Amino acid sequence: MRGLAEFIMRGRWQALAVAVLGSVLVVAAPISAAAIALVTMAQGSRDGTWVALWSLLPALLLGWVSGDYGTGFLLLSVFVGALVLAQTLSLSLALLAIVPVSAVGGVLLLTFNSAFLEAMLAMLDTFIAALQAESPESGESLSALRPTVTQVAGLMATGNALMASLSLLLGRYWQAVLFKPGAFGEEFRAFKLPSVLTALLVLLAMLGALNGGEVAAWSALAGIPVTLAGFALFHHIAKRQQLGGAVLTVGYALWIIVDGLKVGVLLAVLLDAFLDLGRRARSK
Repeated sequence: MRGLAEFIMRGRWQALAVAVLGSVLVVAAPISAAAIALVTMAQGSRDGTWVALWSLLPALLLGWVSGDYGTGFLLLSVFVGALVLAQTLSLSLALLAIVPVSAVGGVLLLTFNSAFLEAMLAMLDTFIAALQAESPESGESLSALRPTVTQVAGLMATGNALMASLSLLLGRYWQAVLFKPGAFGEEFRAFKLPSVLTALLVLLAMLGALNGGEVAAWSALAGIPVTLAGFALFHHIAKRQQLGGAVLTVGYALWIIVDGLKVGVLLAVLLDAFLDLGRRARSK
């Protein structure tokens, strides 16, 4: 990863080459977004804007041809987050800025490109029909979970917010590796959202989850920055208690597998916002 970061920082054209790669290969989009973030934060908004705009052109062209503008929204979301981080030096503000950009992207997708969403659902219907032919019970169970177009748009907006946040963090990590080794870990472990805002975001995410359906798909956006704050708290406590990387790995694996733990992370961040669990762990 350090070698790639050094290549990106050699000049505009090297950075653009990496950024454009994600426009062509969707799997490389997070790396390309991180490259835009690195240039924006390390070399300033002028160079960052240049790389972002030129990399957005092929992404938008691909979207016009295929109907999938996901890569373009990802690059734009990360660029906005990087601009905020470069100007404010606030990781919390940068990660929060990604949420409304992702929400707007989801609304635009639902409003102007619903045909793409319907095509995705048509593919799902074909899969369900094939599954029902082989196993009627499994097919009926899956059919009952079939999302609506509005749900898909919300889920894509939430997925974009999560991926954009991780790409921004990767770009920040690269910046620290190149210019200030060890700084990223300290910054991430110190990441914390304002108390009142944390409460509002957790409330919104929880109410949406209880309602389910379309509301849950969209309200999950509010849970993205809170979840990342939970990861930061986890890393902070693990560092202070010298728990080691194995504990972190197991913790992330459990978070992915156990749905209840996702709610637990939100509640832990809510408690930390008012009781400061990190300091309590530090004082032991």
